[in-house]
Amino acid sequence: MVTLMSKKKIIFLSLSVALLLSLLGGALFGQASQKSNIYRYLSIFSEVFDLVRSNYVEQVSSDQLLDGAFSGVTDAVDEFSYYVPPTQMAAYKNFVDVEDNGIGAVVTKRFGYAYVIAAVPGSPAAKAGLERGDFIEKINGAPTQHLAVWQIRSALRGTKPVKLQVVHGGQTKRDEYTLQQTQFHPIGLETKQIGAIAYIRIPFFEKGTSQAFRTALENVRKSGTRKLIIDVRGNAAGDVEEAIASADELLTSGMITSLEGRQIQAKRWQADRATAFDGDVEVLTDNSTASGAEIFAAAVHGNNRGKLVGVTTYGRSIVQRFIPLPSGGGVQMTVAHYTQPDMKPIKEGGIKPDVVVDLTSQAIREPNPKDNAKNDREDLILQKALSLFGETQASAKKAA
Repeated sequence: MVTLMSKKKIIFLSLSVALLLSLLGGALFGQASQKSNIYRYLSIFSEVFDLVRSNYVEQVSSDQLLDGAFSGVTDAVDEFSYYVPPTQMAAYKNFVDVEDNGIGAVVTKRFGYAYVIAAVPGSPAAKAGLERGDFIEKINGAPTQHLAVWQIRSALRGTKPVKLQVVHGGQTKRDEYTLQQTQFHPIGLETKQIGAIAYIRIPFFEKGTSQAFRTALENVRKSGTRKLIIDVRGNAAGDVEEAIASADELLTSGMITSLEGRQIQAKRWQADRATAFDGDVEVLTDNSTASGAEIFAAAVHGNNRGKLVGVTTYGRSIVQRFIPLPSGGGVQMTVAHYTQPDMKPIKEGGIKPDVVVDLTSQAIREPNPKDNAKNDREDLILQKALSLFGETQASAKKAA
């Protein structure tokens, strides 16, 4: 028989979940017109809640179950949204959400652990050897599977040296790192000539990137080079407006991107007629291409301005907002997304290249204590892009 206290908690649970679901706007259970479905789900949830609390092998507090339930709702939406319980709001108010976390690691949470989307080129994380696909198992000895995304980012941003236990993709050996938050400047645009092909790498979009990109394009045009490779691999954060402006430098017409969301004002960016380079273009992408770099790649791809070569991008071109709840907690929620020129959300699967490069042979690698395994790997994506332009693999190896 359910006690009076249990009934009160169930009522509180129902009201809280109903409020959270209304904030999520029906993303999980449909639109507001489907109220009967919501009540059915709440009824089932109440039954499961009471069953677990009464029959689980160990006693579990109602607060722990409630927090887990609310976190589960946001986890089901996307990996970037999260719930902050009232008991953690004091700590959350001191949290400064910076994409590079002070050490240059752009992280999210996957399979229960902190996951590195990319290490910002020129950052302490990149210099130490962190790279896309790495899992951070522990931060200062604390397992990341017990931490929310915001707690992981907060821990990485500590003023004292941060000790990390990391598993690289394809390896089982744990590596230890000690990183110190510091003021660093991301590596700027890199330009070079590979045979008859110009190469521009954009590692990070920041204020001034679009102007630097325009200058680089003008230099390529003045040199008489008609084939250009633009590399946005590893570009996972930064200024979205700079990415949009950079894409506009290559386009003479068409939509660059749009911003869509049910509770925000829609916005669209159209290309102007001016362009700094009108030759052939290939854009290199991988699964650490995210945010503004995805918008850039999507604009080139969606307007048939050039070919994308490499691996499907991450799918993280979003806008988020923190929404306080009456309970004292809050929800960090995705409220808008950027789209491809055809209005398809970038976050739905990322941007698939025109030419997909198979990196399976590099997915599993054994650690080599004598060599830098990252630098030893062949750049298969660059090799493929050069071959599409008629350049030899020897040129690719020489350029690497």
